[in-house]
Amino acid sequence: MARQKKRADGRLQKTFMHNGKRYFVYGYNAQELEHNMMIKRQQLESGKELHDNPTLNQYHDMWTQSRKGTVRESTLRCQLFQYKSCSEIFIDSLNKQLGDIKLKEVTPDDLRIVQRKLIENGNSEQTVNDKLAVLNHLFSDALKERRIDFNPMIAVKNLQRTEPPARDTFHRALSREETDRFFEAAVNSAYYDIFRIAVNTGMRVGEIGALFESDIYDDKIHIKRTLTKSELGNMVIGDSTKTTKGQRDIPLNDAISEIIDHQKKINRMLYGDKVVSMQERIFKAPEGGLLVSAPTNREIKRICKRIGIEPFTMHSFRATFATRMIESGIQPKTLQELLGHTSIKMSLDLYGHVMDNTKKEAMKNLRIV
Repeated sequence: MARQKKRADGRLQKTFMHNGKRYFVYGYNAQELEHNMMIKRQQLESGKELHDNPTLNQYHDMWTQSRKGTVRESTLRCQLFQYKSCSEIFIDSLNKQLGDIKLKEVTPDDLRIVQRKLIENGNSEQTVNDKLAVLNHLFSDALKERRIDFNPMIAVKNLQRTEPPARDTFHRALSREETDRFFEAAVNSAYYDIFRIAVNTGMRVGEIGALFESDIYDDKIHIKRTLTKSELGNMVIGDSTKTTKGQRDIPLNDAISEIIDHQKKINRMLYGDKVVSMQERIFKAPEGGLLVSAPTNREIKRICKRIGIEPFTMHSFRATFATRMIESGIQPKTLQELLGHTSIKMSLDLYGHVMDNTKKEAMKNLRIV
């Protein structure tokens, strides 16, 4: 029961109980007091509704906040983009977007509609599966928190891929002939040394762009960080690599040393002999900014078109490095360490087809007795 009294400052005060807690409201007259109490009750009920029965969007916001500090910011940003692609799909039968449906009321049929519309919007089967995987993660955590009784994603099957995997197309490893032709044509490109360091080390473009002068010592490249997106969406030099295993050492050889020395010589020509700091980046965009993948991929596409080979991406240099290493007989564990993969399974899954071919050649040449 609400209790009312007059304060020394002339205002009226009213107390009331809500879910076992006492709350206070104030007003200069009875009408204002009643109005303020009604607003306070609505706020409390709204908060309870948000906690007990949130929409999918509301729960996603809480879910994301709870994971900050335990999940990389770049991962959260990527998952937010994937989530929004799904949450903004309009469910015609409900006359609302998926994200506006109550968490407890999302059905497998709603998710199948999202799946179908994502395909209709031009997403590949694998991309759709990846986006729905974020929803599956969200619903799985909601189930663990007992906010829902059933994960509706369990009933939604992944789409079967009809297109070849990226590793066989634009992320493919280059043949030796393609490699020779490309680098002969790329010799005058502003990205020439960047392409060469990528194919000779297997480094990711973000790792190349975040490589400092101080990272090269003891005859090794010490990979300590990568480029990443800030919360504002612009590219910055991060404090660490993509994963913990991404922090690794790559031994120098004559080819890698020559590439680095050549790039330093170009840097001196462009920016002068003065060394500002050992934190100076070695590989930069042509205008001196941060090195990102989009311009490098455009340059690769331009060169490929000129020489008549199928376009590929910067990631292909990493795949090419891995392929040549496997063909040379490197142990999978060593390959994992050079690539900075989290697990050896990741290396085997990505490049197992190359290992299969290598095994065939090894067996063909094997003679024990």
